[in-house]
Amino acid sequence: GKTVSLKSLGLAALMAKAGLFVPAREPVELPCFEQVLADIGDEQSLQQNLSTFSGHIRRISRIIDAIHPESDALHPLLVLLDEVGAGTDPTEGSAIAAALLRYLAETALLTIATTHYGELKALKYQDDRFENASVEFDDRTLSPTYRLLWGIPGRSNALAIAGRLGLKAEIIELAQQDLGGVTEDVNQVIAALEAERRDQESKAQAARQLLAQTERFYEEVAGKAAQLEAREQELKQTQEREIQQALQQAKTEIAKVIRQLQGSPTAQSARQATETLNAIAERELSKREPRAPKPGYLPQVGERVRIPSLAQTAEVLTAPDGAGEVTVRFGLMKMTVSLGEIESLDGKKADIPVKSKPTAPPPSTPAKALPTIRTDRNTLDLRGSRVADAEIEIDRAIAKVLDLGTLWIIHGKGTGKLREGVQAFLQHHPLVKRFENAPANEGGSGVTVAYLT
Repeated sequence: GKTVSLKSLGLAALMAKAGLFVPAREPVELPCFEQVLADIGDEQSLQQNLSTFSGHIRRISRIIDAIHPESDALHPLLVLLDEVGAGTDPTEGSAIAAALLRYLAETALLTIATTHYGELKALKYQDDRFENASVEFDDRTLSPTYRLLWGIPGRSNALAIAGRLGLKAEIIELAQQDLGGVTEDVNQVIAALEAERRDQESKAQAARQLLAQTERFYEEVAGKAAQLEAREQELKQTQEREIQQALQQAKTEIAKVIRQLQGSPTAQSARQATETLNAIAERELSKREPRAPKPGYLPQVGERVRIPSLAQTAEVLTAPDGAGEVTVRFGLMKMTVSLGEIESLDGKKADIPVKSKPTAPPPSTPAKALPTIRTDRNTLDLRGSRVADAEIEIDRAIAKVLDLGTLWIIHGKGTGKLREGVQAFLQHHPLVKRFENAPANEGGSGVTVAYLT
């Protein structure tokens, strides 16, 4: 198999130089050698008085003469030597072969030589420019496998092959005794290396199969994970659309209530509007899945809370009363809601106190706090008025809207004198419980909202 490997590589180099496809299972890269110089075969001739050794030396001399004196990088050469140093005394032949290979390592780009000499196999361990390779041999079938093994020196199988070819067993045994133990030990070491290499190759093959299975499993898991994520996104979008639709419906109904209240601004209309808004809140709350309550939470005045049924964030205006209700404000609206309808911004819910049912409502039960809704009736425009005239107008307006509970006073910003006078008058008015600036979207400091007793 050594000579076959040598000729195959030389032919591949010439085919690549000629632009032909190289017979290889995988893509390969080969240098473009300027020359391929070979010493393969036996040229012994009685007519020319050439022995085997002489024939090899004459061809090697012509190879050395053909080597270009300039750098091998500019003129790369491939030198192929079959059975280098053969045909003469093994000691002298191996010495000449080692010297020749060292010379070619300096002058040729690549040299490949076959040999049976153990001394040449040791060059790798003396000079890192050399590398060993061997043709695999099956000990069980006593036949070559035609596989080239890099990094492992070949071992001699002459005795095994001689026995296979019919040489008598007693002759092989005598030869084995004359061979000595050192050579046998070396062959055993090489055989162990070859066995270890075969074991590593089988493990590498198993690892490649396991890796391929793992990659297929990963692709399947990744695909299923992507499907689950897409399904989850679809469910979230569906829930979001349903929430938005419910929210839009609630807003539409709230806007309708406000328009009705603005068209008929009476105390009875305000109470009916409040009841309608509470009914909307209870309906939207019943649509949602209740969260697990986190006990121990109690909303504080001024705290921002969430009303899930209306998808709104509101400000707490009053502390929880004995009935478990608080007054909140979001936007222009004030509402009285139960603790069960609100939660903190981080999802906490308060314990709802158990209310005992009264046998009969007391006759003087006050009505619920009316929502702060601005209408034409409870709005007073004082822009351009003097403070003295404004006080008279405010007093008259309070008497008219006392049943509505609030009075919106538009005084503008200007120099601030009118605002100061209006708020000073409200501070001492007996029917004004408190007052404050309107929200920013309703005029801010240019409008004062007075809450009546």
